Amino acid sequence: RSIVALFFLSTVAIGLFYGAGLMWNEHTHLSMVEYWRWWLVHLWVEGFFEVFATAVVAFLFTRLGLIAVQPATSAVLFATIVFMAGGVIGTLHHLYFAGTPTSVLALGASFSALEVVPLAYIGFEAYEHWRFCGATPWMQRYKWPVLFFMAVSFWNLVGAGLFGFLINPPLSLYYMQGLNLTPLHGHTALFGVYGMLGIGLVLFCLRGMMPELVWNEKILSISFWCFNVGLAMMALFTLLPLGTLQLLAAINEGYWYARSEQFMQQPIVDLLVWMRVPGDTVFSIGALAFAWFVVSLWLRPRRQPHEVEKEDRELEAGPVRRVA
Repeated sequence: RSIVALFFLSTVAIGLFYGAGLMWNEHTHLSMVEYWRWWLVHLWVEGFFEVFATAVVAFLFTRLGLIAVQPATSAVLFATIVFMAGGVIGTLHHLYFAGTPTSVLALGASFSALEVVPLAYIGFEAYEHWRFCGATPWMQRYKWPVLFFMAVSFWNLVGAGLFGFLINPPLSLYYMQGLNLTPLHGHTALFGVYGMLGIGLVLFCLRGMMPELVWNEKILSISFWCFNVGLAMMALFTLLPLGTLQLLAAINEGYWYARSEQFMQQPIVDLLVWMRVPGDTVFSIGALAFAWFVVSLWLRPRRQPHEVEKEDRELEAGPVRRVA
């Protein structure tokens, strides 16, 4: 009951948190609007999503025996301290156009950059253990949930970390905020972390709900790689080069020109926009493959022999008991 009560209170708190977006109107000064808008957006991501992602991945990895309890606990506690205590300070790196001093912006950017460390650490630690025990039968049954969780750590490091810190320092914010380097960070971090996390949790729950079913490994492999390759193609073929061109235009001509109609209607920009099509197509194939995999578990289920099922359950219980 305590866990259910905590979960219920957390959902209420998330709803109340959006009240910060109701404190201004059309007559409120822009500096006040910017502060509370980024308070909402930044703490919603770092205070809720990042802590949840780190905690749930650490918990599942300990249950699977991929990471010891002590480093997992340390990573989650470090993440909580950084997100909750530093999340407020990290918000300040968004406030460039609200008259915030450079020193405060730099402090906020530093705290914001630290937020990717715990989840990346858990991912690397789990990968090292995966290399040694990935061949065991019980681990093979959880291969794809674990791979999606590792993709979470990878995209958290690249999308939230590398591409995020690319636009976070004060000097970068002056030239880059609002250009296509911003959605480069946003897209890779949002789907790369929370999209992959959601898919990994779905697969983990499906394995627990229907342990006797044999999964179609081929279609899951297609889905996994299409998701990751499609997201990478979208970032590298369109958002990164287009954002870089806008950055050069903002430095040489001015920020107004980088977002102007004159710049955005150049042939090279049109080409880069159409280069979204290959990546989006590959990504869509991954989504369709995953949908078909889930539907096929009910439409065409394949069950493994009872002896194999019993053996796998015993093997799966081993690391869980050892961790406990």
